[in-house]
Amino acid sequence: MWRTFDGVAGDDGSGPIRRALTGLLDAWLDLDRSCAAPLDQARSHAAAVARAADGARLEGAAIAPLVPPRVALGVAGATRSLDDLARVFADETRALVELLTGAPGTVTPVALGSGPEAIVAAFPEGDGRTYVADLVADAAVDERQPSEVAERAPTVNAIPLSVAAGLRAEFGEVLGSDLLAMICHPRGHAVQLHGPDVPDEALMARVSWKKDPMGRTDAKNSWRRDADGVVHTKHGIGHVAGKFTTVEALIKPLKALLAHTGGTLEGLHAYLNRHGTIAGARIFVAAEDAGLAPGDTAGFRGAGTSNPEMTDHWFRARRDAMASGGGPMPIVRTDQVADNDSPGAAMIFRKIDGQWMLVTCFPDGAKKDDFIGMGDAP
Repeated sequence: MWRTFDGVAGDDGSGPIRRALTGLLDAWLDLDRSCAAPLDQARSHAAAVARAADGARLEGAAIAPLVPPRVALGVAGATRSLDDLARVFADETRALVELLTGAPGTVTPVALGSGPEAIVAAFPEGDGRTYVADLVADAAVDERQPSEVAERAPTVNAIPLSVAAGLRAEFGEVLGSDLLAMICHPRGHAVQLHGPDVPDEALMARVSWKKDPMGRTDAKNSWRRDADGVVHTKHGIGHVAGKFTTVEALIKPLKALLAHTGGTLEGLHAYLNRHGTIAGARIFVAAEDAGLAPGDTAGFRGAGTSNPEMTDHWFRARRDAMASGGGPMPIVRTDQVADNDSPGAAMIFRKIDGQWMLVTCFPDGAKKDDFIGMGDAP
């Protein structure tokens, strides 16, 4: 049973708790990984020094037998202190996990150098262990972009010539030009936010700090970092920032939708008229229908977000980091097609000046409830 937090709307306390849990797990994993080997090396080095001293005059022979036990005594003391520290990390981590999940229980101490799997197994089976297992698995590959690095991330607000060339190569000069106008309307951002030219640094800044990759300065998307690290923005983004890796991949969902609607612009517009509302038309094209394959998409997602509750905690931790000038929440690389069971492309069309325009098209791990599945909508 996941814990329901009390508090004012939008501030349930889970953000700071999740941030604290991330830091504690980092410290515990680092302690486990980095301390056992040096202690073992100290013992073996002491034996080597003793052997060398044994052949050095009478004084060396007299001192040599004393070296290993004295070093062993020091190592034993250091080991006890570090074990005590590991127990503190374990107990504090357990307390934070219980706050986030409501899962009680004790954590079994693990010896230094036991490894990440042993740390996970130290938690009782259930929601608490599941939570920790997800965090630990992502910690092995996570990346972290400080806000000062995000501030320098490049922006992309132009349509590359390769998009026009790709559309004309795929659909011919006339239809390709018509589709280019649909995709590249000034109020759209499919290419600028999700095209292959968006650099990793911009995607990282978007998911970590909600920085618009287009660099827009309007009230809805402007971004500012204060000298103390506090970040201000209203730019909208969930826990994933993704893109298509090639122009060909970007075109695939539109090609599938066009084929589904008869292969003509008129047929596509008629389809959108049938299924659109005043707010627009939201169409999800499954990866298998679009021909999207692993490698066609790339991006970053929040670390430790394998279920809705953990994702919500990550959201709130990111918000807390932005509001407090804190360090970055961890993120991991993702391929939306390869990493999900029912992936595809989410397409949003809106009618502007009487014509349907593609506002955005982005890779997604599954169809959301407010989207129509292409295969379900004739």
